[in-house]
Amino acid sequence: MNKRAELQSMIELHEPDVIAITEVKPKRSRYDVQECEIAVEGFELFHNMEKEGRGIALYVKTSMKPALCEHLNSDFQEAIFVECQPESGDVLRIGLVYRSPNSSLDNATKLNELLMKAVEDKPEHLLILGDFNYPQIDWNQEISTVGQNHPASQFLRTYKDAFLTQHQRGCTRFRVGQEPSLVDLVLSNREDIVQEVSTLAGLGKSDHVTLNVKLAWFRKDSEGTERPNYSKADFAAINEYLKKVNWENEFSNLSVDDTWKKLRERIQTAVERHVPVTRFSGRSTKKWMDKGTLRTVRKKHKLFRKWLESRDGKVYQEYCKVRNQARRACRKAQRLLEQTVAKQAKRNPKAFWSYVKNKTKTKTGIADLKKEDGTKTTSDQEKAEVLNAFFKSVFTAEADGDLPDPPEYNFTSELRDFEVTSEKVKKLLEGLQAGKAPGPDGLSPLLLSKAADALAEPVAMLFRKSLDEGRIPEEWRHARVTPIFKKGSKLSANNYRPVSLTCILCKVMETLVREQLIKHLQENDLITDKQHGFVQGRSCVTQLLDVLDTWTQILDEGGTVDAVYMDFKKAFDSVPHRRLVLKTEAHGIGGRILAWIADFLSERRQCVVVNGVQSSEAEVTSGIPQGSVLGPMLFVLYINDLPNVVANHVRIFADDTKVYTRSDVEGAPQTLQKDLDSLQDWSQQWLMNFHPEKCHVLKLGNKRSEAIYYMTGTDASGEACSIALEESDFEKDLGVYVDNNLSFNKHVALSAAKANRVMGVIRRSFDYLTVEVFLQLYKSLVRPILEYGHAVWQPQHKTLCQEVERVQRRATKLISSLKDKPYSERLATLKLPCLVHRRKRGDMIEVYKYLHGFYKTERPQFSFFAGRDTRGSTLKLSKPRYRLNVRGNFFSERVVNTWNSLPDQVVTAPSVNALKARLDAHWKDLPSVFDPECY
Repeated sequence: MNKRAELQSMIELHEPDVIAITEVKPKRSRYDVQECEIAVEGFELFHNMEKEGRGIALYVKTSMKPALCEHLNSDFQEAIFVECQPESGDVLRIGLVYRSPNSSLDNATKLNELLMKAVEDKPEHLLILGDFNYPQIDWNQEISTVGQNHPASQFLRTYKDAFLTQHQRGCTRFRVGQEPSLVDLVLSNREDIVQEVSTLAGLGKSDHVTLNVKLAWFRKDSEGTERPNYSKADFAAINEYLKKVNWENEFSNLSVDDTWKKLRERIQTAVERHVPVTRFSGRSTKKWMDKGTLRTVRKKHKLFRKWLESRDGKVYQEYCKVRNQARRACRKAQRLLEQTVAKQAKRNPKAFWSYVKNKTKTKTGIADLKKEDGTKTTSDQEKAEVLNAFFKSVFTAEADGDLPDPPEYNFTSELRDFEVTSEKVKKLLEGLQAGKAPGPDGLSPLLLSKAADALAEPVAMLFRKSLDEGRIPEEWRHARVTPIFKKGSKLSANNYRPVSLTCILCKVMETLVREQLIKHLQENDLITDKQHGFVQGRSCVTQLLDVLDTWTQILDEGGTVDAVYMDFKKAFDSVPHRRLVLKTEAHGIGGRILAWIADFLSERRQCVVVNGVQSSEAEVTSGIPQGSVLGPMLFVLYINDLPNVVANHVRIFADDTKVYTRSDVEGAPQTLQKDLDSLQDWSQQWLMNFHPEKCHVLKLGNKRSEAIYYMTGTDASGEACSIALEESDFEKDLGVYVDNNLSFNKHVALSAAKANRVMGVIRRSFDYLTVEVFLQLYKSLVRPILEYGHAVWQPQHKTLCQEVERVQRRATKLISSLKDKPYSERLATLKLPCLVHRRKRGDMIEVYKYLHGFYKTERPQFSFFAGRDTRGSTLKLSKPRYRLNVRGNFFSERVVNTWNSLPDQVVTAPSVNALKARLDAHWKDLPSVFDPECY
């Protein structure tokens, strides 16, 4: 009874809609638990008290209209599934499961079968809660710590086959004398349905915590807004109207701001005359429903009403005929839409996610944020204000006065001006992506693209005037900020980053300026070779291969490595404008271009938008607008001199910085500590502060150094203090999880889990998953996740290879006509190479790019075979010697034998595309192409 009273108090405190309790029956109790003893007012109770076992109870508010899922009755007795029908119309299926730790293998198999049955009919929303008692599963990496035949491993495979997501990450069971474990799970078929999972004290004396699960509940349809319907616009008339305007007279003797206003007014007049206004409802419509299909459906309903009134047999026959036509038309229309979405998935993934979002009513916006006083926001307006205040708080206050001496760069010529031609402007306007959102000015990129022929000259005139005056229109300074969730708690504003939505024509002008900057920097070789971000011939992968080439060579020589991963505090938002202009000028950029850039950065304002609700405006005193075209290149200029203050190895990708050294050399840790001190001096001088608590040390080697590295930070009172950097077992480095053994186990597990979730989205969202649709979606959205950076992390152990391959194996089973065939036969039918072969092929493409000068990096370096035997290829590579597998498995070593086995016509291909074609032709008859077991 005490537990019941405690449960009642928790209900009053947290006001839940659903309560799930396992192990309801006391151990060794002499009496049966009666339903009246555990009933709760206002909730409908579902239980299994009459059966053997510890007992489970699922309480659902009666307002949610719960009903037992009879079709999910199973031999696994400790499970209940209920479907709820809330007012929003979406069905929520809730399951409660208890598996005893002493459960038999047969019972574990029945649970796995039940999970697969629960997702078989693709429920709209599925939530499964319970105590599964599988502490052997590491849910952070989604790997099993026991053998493949263990029930825990089998359950994990079933979980992945069902395309589920597990949301609880911390331990849920704490027993004295035992290791804390995660055994209570929160599973769902949609990653976005669970907004937050928090832990509360357990009921009574239970050693399990209580999980408080907050769902992203179903969004309500908005009222809708009236806006131009460009799908029905008369673009020919718009072009004709704009071409008749005498722009010379219109812009005569006007400032750049007035010129912009005049241009915008003319465009808006054309829109008002030739673009109809449509009220776009906030209701979730069926995007596949075209006009013809809609007419047929309406006719069906009309005939049905007519038959109800008359009960005429002839009318009913006519109704049945139209009903069947409507059904066929609906299926055809939906199938055509799915084919279109799949076809565009690679070029326009936004269309795919828009289609997926349209099929659900899950609310995935900004969560209820915590305010400074500890309370939570209650409206979109409050959320927008809280986020705006936080984004404003990270701006750097740059005091007036003298600036530091800028770094010195050598250049043969300055960049002071450039010519803006209408031809170039027209090309940029035509290249605008029609699906992008309009800026604060409301001008649609589709409109600008379709009217490029008429707008090229007046826009070019506006750009020339902007460059001549060194000023941008006032409206271009305003940005609408969209908060994007990063990671961590969704309740904290600190875990959102701002992306600025600015005027489209401003971005076009930025593109012109950016092209000139890149050309100037390349011609004068001004960008440090340590920078791999936003630089031609370098990328995330080239930087990782560069770094790991050094590390594996040191390890092979018996040495050790200490690497410090640096973290800036809000790097892009804290760049001070006066110092940025100073450094830009130091790179040989002056005249009208420098004046334009300075004005582009100054006097900016922003507001945050949440669900269409805007915050008040805030002054932007520092930073580079995230989402702008010019911003990334300006940031590269600002951080360009950072490597100059470091004595050891340093590599940067935009703001991602790491410093490393061979730590077993005498005095190396001391030198690395001096580098950290120098970096902090640099950061203080240029007002780009580091975050010591987020700077970590990764140590590699058999005899790792015991050195402790320090940075200056602040304590709780705000006083400066020395902070010891935390040593980590792994770091996420440019999208690849690098661990201190260079095994990449974590990266393989997390990549496979991510790809599996996307495949689950595809399975739920597409009703007509034909071979063509599957291949387009899989190749565009799933396989790239499994192959990103493969040259860096390519697994050598068979277990890891199988982990990656299972995702593709699982995916190919979604084709109903192929699911019963062997994996290799499925691949051959789909003409889909196994992932082992794809990685081998990818290695050869990377080697080709290195040897033919596509990449501009220091390492890895390849040397050509110096002997006389050049049979098969004139570009044979020499085979370096190595001592450890960590070096032998690295990219520059493992590729040599395969590359040397290729014929000359392949390795000397004139282009990358030609190489791919010749490589595929050379390997087409190998059995290993479709069979991973051959490797």
